[in-house]
Amino acid sequence: MKFFVHLTVCILSVFSLSAYSRPKVEFRQSTSTPATQKLRSQIDRIISPEKKDLQAGIVAASMDTGEILFERNSDKLLIPASVAKLFTMYAALKKLKPTATFKTTIYTVGTLREGKLAGDLYLKGGGDPSLVSERLWMMVNELIRSGIRSITGNIVSDSTFFDEEKTPDSRPKYLKDQAYNAPVGALSFNFNTTTTYVKPGEGVGSPPVVYTDPENSYIDIVNQGTTGKPGTKNSVLVSRTDYVKGDIGDTVLLRGSIPLDHKEMRFYKNIVNPALYTAHMFRTFWEQRGLKFTGNVIEGNVPSGAKQILEFESMPLWQIVWGMNKFSNNFVADQILKKLGAEAWGPPGTREKGVTAMQDALEDLGINRKSYEFTDGSGLTRNTRVTPRQILTVLSAAYHDFGVAPEALASLGIAGDDGTVRNRFLNSEVEGLLRAKTGTLDGVTALAGFVPSRDNELIAFAIVLNDPKVKFGRMTHWADEIAMQFGKFSRK
Repeated sequence: MKFFVHLTVCILSVFSLSAYSRPKVEFRQSTSTPATQKLRSQIDRIISPEKKDLQAGIVAASMDTGEILFERNSDKLLIPASVAKLFTMYAALKKLKPTATFKTTIYTVGTLREGKLAGDLYLKGGGDPSLVSERLWMMVNELIRSGIRSITGNIVSDSTFFDEEKTPDSRPKYLKDQAYNAPVGALSFNFNTTTTYVKPGEGVGSPPVVYTDPENSYIDIVNQGTTGKPGTKNSVLVSRTDYVKGDIGDTVLLRGSIPLDHKEMRFYKNIVNPALYTAHMFRTFWEQRGLKFTGNVIEGNVPSGAKQILEFESMPLWQIVWGMNKFSNNFVADQILKKLGAEAWGPPGTREKGVTAMQDALEDLGINRKSYEFTDGSGLTRNTRVTPRQILTVLSAAYHDFGVAPEALASLGIAGDDGTVRNRFLNSEVEGLLRAKTGTLDGVTALAGFVPSRDNELIAFAIVLNDPKVKFGRMTHWADEIAMQFGKFSRK
């Protein structure tokens, strides 16, 4: 409760806006005191000397005084994993503004008489990462109000607002069809993922019951599985095959056996061609409304002279950023990065343009663009390297800039309550108080955010742990223990 009182006081104080006209990013070294010495000894105990392969970069500072309370390797370049999303968040909120939206535009070519469109319907994407099932349904409903009841031409998807790169080469190759490795695209749907549900068939030896959600004409299910005897081993495997590259659709292959008494299973997979996937889903929802379509779903560019009949706006950026950070959504982060690039340098949006726009925002904070390496907006790569001090600088800038502070802080996971830290810090004194962004890859654990001390002094911190010999998630408790020491800190 103290934290929220503290936060409320901070927010109210910014109505003296002159103090918040420029982000505060200056730090000063704290004088060594018994309290800071105790903090150092506690963290030294956690990051013990026997962890000889561990590269640990840690820094923490008071947001009240600007004092650095602890630092170790704070200027060392390290892999941040998904903590990199904090840079994407800050640049987007600063450059695009919290109320910015992404726009999906619909055009027609042909004549409309008595509800029948004799021609093609074009869907032109604007990079909207929030176009999910319910919102696409809303878009179809809005289009119906234009008077169209039947389409005799094609549904054409146009994704030229972004470039053609869907997945960066820097991504680990073993991720393949994993949902969190979804491709990006100017016209995208449901985070460019699909869910496959599998449950036992009617009897032993029969094929399992398989369906996708949402059902669509883009994905073809190849069911080579069987239903096994009750109590037998479950060996079901579901994969998106590589031999279909998304030019006409994707194939999901099911193999193995599911016991007759087994509960329903679900598998999350990415798709290959975002634009076609979105257009097929548009067709599905169109036909579910009882409306007619007799053409094909294809890709193409909106021709000159086409008539715009609908502009559908996304959720506001602040809501999109909230979801990105709470659930560490890689797809959303990389969509935002390309949107940044397109708005700053003109379409098509590219990673390179987006990184340049981000660098501009960071340079305003005094972070030299040659002092780090950034290759995407999500951190799902080992090629991005930043320093803990740079992370702390972004956190401090976001906190002290009222133009972005409410949205930035609200997007961070709440310890023990939600987001990627909902199952962390349980039954600790920072549960419900600490707010942070997580980052995890094989050999990488990172945690950065804010926590009130025992004296109700707000502390911003960045913890980045790199050790190639430690498997996925094995360093998480070290980062959590360090963060809890900041919450236990007291000057008394």
